[in-house]
Amino acid sequence: MTRTEQYFPASTCACGGAVAIDWGNPYCHQVTDIAPPPPPDVTEHQFYHGICQSCGVKHTSTWPDWFASGQMGAGVIAWIVILSGQFRLSMRQIQVLLSEMCNVCFSTGAISHAQGKAIPWMRPLYRQVGQYVREQAVCHADETRHYRGTNTYWLWALADNTVSYFMTHYSRGKAAADALLGNFTGYLVTDHFSGYGNVPPERRQLCWAHLIRHFRKIAERGGEGGIIGKRLLLIAYTTVRTHHRWQQQPDEAERYRRRLLRLRRSFQATLQKGLALDDCKRTTNQCKHLLKDEPMCWTFLKDTRIPLTNNRAERVIRPYVQWRKTSFASQSAQGDQFRPMVLTVLGTARQLGMNMATLMRDVCSQGLAHKPVSVRFPLAQTSACKPLQMA
Repeated sequence: MTRTEQYFPASTCACGGAVAIDWGNPYCHQVTDIAPPPPPDVTEHQFYHGICQSCGVKHTSTWPDWFASGQMGAGVIAWIVILSGQFRLSMRQIQVLLSEMCNVCFSTGAISHAQGKAIPWMRPLYRQVGQYVREQAVCHADETRHYRGTNTYWLWALADNTVSYFMTHYSRGKAAADALLGNFTGYLVTDHFSGYGNVPPERRQLCWAHLIRHFRKIAERGGEGGIIGKRLLLIAYTTVRTHHRWQQQPDEAERYRRRLLRLRRSFQATLQKGLALDDCKRTTNQCKHLLKDEPMCWTFLKDTRIPLTNNRAERVIRPYVQWRKTSFASQSAQGDQFRPMVLTVLGTARQLGMNMATLMRDVCSQGLAHKPVSVRFPLAQTSACKPLQMA
């Protein structure tokens, strides 16, 4: 609390008796306000020169190694990075906010330049997250459009429950997915996109939320195809409910296994019926495709930590989708580097419960001082997978 105001009742009662104050049990009501913005902390560095009185040689003062050559200090650059990457503001909006809230005025070009300066400073943290997430037992992956001017690129995301890693790429194909995954050898949860086709089927889990949306479209058709879709939709809903019930009551593991095995057999039989349809080619082709990838629907049976949905990846990529809609597209290779890097660093800091302003100020302070950035995330290695064998 900044200050405390105390209020007391009248010292005497209407009956004429004295009122004794109960000092131990006051009623407290707090009001929070924001003071007017203070003047910015501006330091003027004056460099003098002198002339030797004997030989006339001119001597100049030495520029310190730690000295920032630009007009922005570590705190200003840190907040520009945060306002852009976390709060998804455009250059113009950052310019207005700094002027109104901090009495600091910079051009949009200077703000863009500050973002570019932060790229090499964030790179050690970015690489740390990329290396860490590729060593995890279970990860989620997703991708969305990223624009550079009028050209379409792609932003890829790889995340576990602790960190989120982003990458921009010109392609949405398997080469881009391989670049994202690197040496990842764990279980990967994705949608049904073929770009992840280089991941072995035994290590890939298809998202049941996407499958449900797929089955719902099939169920809306008429005839035998619609009947197949309704049956697949019922099996999917039952599978999700069974999994959630087991998460709430993990002691019933044996019953859980038996139910899932029955559901899987029913799932396979329904796809076989759909494959034999004569009057609905679309449903037949979809059942054929699903039957080929059927093992990837049930990979979660191998390890208790594999989730049924790709909700994790969709949640970490959603802020960028919002950012893309409310700001201009990236205009250069610098922007293509800055966006995935700032999303990775600030997103991971938030997931770890770290103060983003403190983290970025430390990073920018070391960068402005021309020192190697030694700031790192406190990431601990997870334990090895403990598979759940199914009979």
